[in-house]
This record gives sequence, C-alpha cells and structure tokens, in this order.
Amino acid sequence: MASWEQLFRHLVQQAKSLPEYPAECRDDDHLVGGCEAKVWLWLDTSDVEAVVIRFDSESRIVRGLLALLQQRLDGCPVAEIAAFDIDAFYRAEGLDNALSPSRSNGLYQVAKTLKLRVVQHRT
Repeated sequence: MASWEQLFRHLVQQAKSLPEYPAECRDDDHLVGGCEAKVWLWLDTSDVEAVVIRFDSESRIVRGLLALLQQRLDGCPVAEIAAFDIDAFYRAEGLDNALSPSRSNGLYQVAKTLKLRVVQHRT
C-alpha cells in the first residue's frame, strides 16, 4: 500500500488532469450536497451511450479523487454509471483504507448524486 504522502502526490497530479469545468455551472443547481468541500457536477446525457461527466471542487485532494472517478466513468453509458460500485472502485484504486470517514462519506454522496442525476436526465 502506498504511503499517505505518495497518495497525496498522486491525487494532486490527478487533480491537474481534470478537464476545464464550465464556469457558468459553478452554481447551486450543480452543487453536490453532503460534502465538506464544495463539489460541482455537470452532465451531458444527450448520448445515453456516452455520458459526459465534469467535476470540480475547491479542494485539491477532492479534485484528485474526482479526477479518478471521472476518468473511470466519463464516456460510459447511462446503464454502466447507474450500476457503478463505488466500493469496488475504492478497492481497485487502493483507497478503501486511505481516506478519512468524512472524505469517504463525501465521495459516496458524489457517486450517489451522479447515479441519481444520470438516471433523472435520461428520462
């Protein structure tokens, strides 16, 4: 398992890889509730076979975690996003024991909100 310092550096690098977030969507309508750091989520579900996902946050660490999530799910079909298993993702990324409870809970909220909004946008 990587040390916290290695994980921190990796997440900061990942944060830099996030595509530009639409500035006009940094508003309350795109805010994800239940996170300590502000997190915004923007979706384009016009193609249900290739959903476009964009995240942003004020926190570098959270941005890094969101970048990992975005890399995994951006461009995936609605059905795959709706069935996404955040626990399996955490284990695969080696994050299951590395995150504080508040950060884990916030990312669970992000995944839950993402799934909910993808399904809502589809209908």
